[in-house]
Amino acid sequence: MFKGLFDFKNYFISIRWVILIPIIIYLFIGMMALSSTSSYESFFSSTFYKQLLWILIGISTFFLVQYVRIQFIYDYAYVFYSLILLLLFSTFLSPVIEGSQRWIVLGRIYFQPSELGKIVYIIGLSRLFNDYRVKDKFSLFFILLLLITIVPPLIIFKQPDLGTAIIYLSLILPILYWSDFDKKLILLMIFPFISMIASSNIIFYYIWMIFVLTFIFIINKSIIFKIIHFSINLITSIVTPYVWTNILQNHQRNRITSFIDPFSDPTGNGYQVIQSMISIGSGGFWGKGLGQGTQTHLKFLPVRDTDFIISVISEEMGFITISIILFLLLWFVYWVLDFSQRIENNFVSTLLIGLSSLIFMHIIINMGMISGLLPVTGLPVPFISYGGSFLLTCSIGVGLINNIINNHI
Repeated sequence: MFKGLFDFKNYFISIRWVILIPIIIYLFIGMMALSSTSSYESFFSSTFYKQLLWILIGISTFFLVQYVRIQFIYDYAYVFYSLILLLLFSTFLSPVIEGSQRWIVLGRIYFQPSELGKIVYIIGLSRLFNDYRVKDKFSLFFILLLLITIVPPLIIFKQPDLGTAIIYLSLILPILYWSDFDKKLILLMIFPFISMIASSNIIFYYIWMIFVLTFIFIINKSIIFKIIHFSINLITSIVTPYVWTNILQNHQRNRITSFIDPFSDPTGNGYQVIQSMISIGSGGFWGKGLGQGTQTHLKFLPVRDTDFIISVISEEMGFITISIILFLLLWFVYWVLDFSQRIENNFVSTLLIGLSSLIFMHIIINMGMISGLLPVTGLPVPFISYGGSFLLTCSIGVGLINNIINNHI
């Protein structure tokens, strides 16, 4: 099956530095932060040393991906999508590790399919939404298509891994938008999620449902259309309390309530966010200096190598470094968008958008999480946080972006 995946006839590899420079700087910033958080460890057992090894593997992977044939990815997109679904389902046959079933265990080897599955999911969505020709009607086939796309995040949510499930769901809208679907259709897809949130407040709920009803009546004359879409929003809002009580686990509910008011439980569920806020605020504009962060080195700040590494950077390197990270993110997204607009192949162009959205969503959601703007979901920062499998996934993603740009422009 994998015969023809690589094409080694072209030995020359072109590097698009406008894409790679932000990634290189992210790696440098991440290693600086890890040198601080692991300064109390011996070198060969430190996260700094382990991340350095993973960076070398990531660089090798990046260059290997340059020889991948994009046509092969297109041809086997549905096969890959089916395989990742099978792997995600198989995690429920594996033992429970730290309260979740995210890994496939083969002896001493632990494999988390949802990580590499992010790339496969983007490939699958890019082909699914581009193969669907009627992009301005909410047909039964389109509903089936959406159901297929939300199966992977639902499985991941059940594992449970809320953060990764949110990342999967966040990729759907940008890919839909770039696939040239009707904008009103995309809005109708977002409405049920707002109805879910609105159900928590009776006044806001009634105002929102009146707006939904008005919007539906304006955009379409079909009575069946109006009934279906209003029913979807109504059912979503009615089911939400049941999901909150019976589906969400205690730690997931606690994350949401601590997000609303972290100071209601400062030593429990709100502890992480409060310590993160203190770290961010105490760093000021220039930071306290590398290795001088009190929240980090007195171990008040949790998970400082991965989920809360931006808090470490903010405390020790200041707001100026956070600004650089955000500027580089905008730089990266701008150039990917620029290249995407120049590519005539819809699948390939959409694939670029999906891969760049993966990097963008991870950084934005993580920053929202550590600053108390979003619930704590446990998401690392691409190329900055410590983590081998995640770094490998991001290296494949950026490698594909570079490959696509070189072969289609």
